[in-house]
Order: sequence, then structure tokens, then C-alpha cells
Amino acid sequence: MTLFAFSVWLIIAPIIAAQYVYATIGLIVLSKRELPAKQYVLWNIFILLVFFIGCTVFLIYNKVKK
Repeated sequence: MTLFAFSVWLIIAPIIAAQYVYATIGLIVLSKRELPAKQYVLWNIFILLVFFIGCTVFLIYNKVKK
């Protein structure tokens, strides 16, 4: 049982670390945009709470909507 719990964390930990780095990149790009406060807050929450998809959607939006 302990071996299984250890192997699960070997899979989950890198995914969480990758999300942290990816979200940080998304938030840096977001901070460089001039958006209304409400839109800025909504994007911020979306990037942080929706793993990987939130940041990906924002980065695509950022490229399309210059």
C-alpha cells in the first residue's frame, strides 16, 4: 500500500509543478496587458483555478487579440 501511495505522488508532483510554472508564465503575460480591472481579475482566477486549460486559453486569446 505504501509503494502505491509513493508512486502516485511521483506522477502527481511533476504535474502540479508544471502547472505552477505554466500559470506563472500566464500571469506574467497577463500583467503586461492593459485590461479593465474586472477582466484582469477574471483572467487571473481562470488561469489559477483551471489547470493547464485556463492558461492555454489565455495565451491563445493573448495571441489572437493583440
